[in-house]
Amino acid sequence: MLGAMLVARESARYFVAHNHGNIVNIASTSGQRGSANGTTYVSTKFAVSGMTECWRAELRKNNIRVMQVNPSEVQTNFFATAGQSRPKDPTKLEGGHIAHTICSMLEMEDHGFITEATVWATNPSP
Repeated sequence: MLGAMLVARESARYFVAHNHGNIVNIASTSGQRGSANGTTYVSTKFAVSGMTECWRAELRKNNIRVMQVNPSEVQTNFFATAGQSRPKDPTKLEGGHIAHTICSMLEMEDHGFITEATVWATNPSP
């Protein structure tokens, strides 16, 4: 949460000075409802959503679009980097799916924008 806030805050300063820009925050489908044993992760994603909504309202007057992407399960190299091997799961999202979503949101002409996009894996866990 803190990292997202610091990066977006500095970006917003630049965009306000130029009266134009786009901020895309990455939250999660986990931030759309609470879950058992998810207090830390889920609450940070709820916080990203709240921050996104506030900035959208605050920065609109400066022609800055503030958008949010909510991915479900995304495969990363987290476990491989930690020395654990896990087979690739074809039912889960990959980083390219999220990048495609962001690019699609940014392609819209500036007089309109997609405020939020949720991207579900083919077979997400409950």
